[in-house]
Amino acid sequence: MCPVCYFGEMPYPPRDYHICPCCGTEFENDDQEMTHAELRKRWASRGAQWFFGAPPLGWNGWMQLLKAGYPGLVPYVPITNVPAPSDSKTVRVGRELIPEFACA
Repeated sequence: MCPVCYFGEMPYPPRDYHICPCCGTEFENDDQEMTHAELRKRWASRGAQWFFGAPPLGWNGWMQLLKAGYPGLVPYVPITNVPAPSDSKTVRVGRELIPEFACA
């Protein structure tokens, strides 16, 4: 697992100059000058975008940060003029509307 973005499917351990395909951190290089928390904040501030190749199907950087316990890094986007389904509550994560229970 990447200690910066918490991507759980890294092909190699986060060391020996391996690069996380999700956030792009090069371990033992980028993390020599910045802490993992600083690198995480920088990745989030740049939009939590996928770094290399095609992301896994259904991947969402904001959801990854929420599941890892970092809701403060996810931008709040107020929902305005968007009808919600009458049988469930939804929240906006980035540009997506997701069921509220998925954020728990």
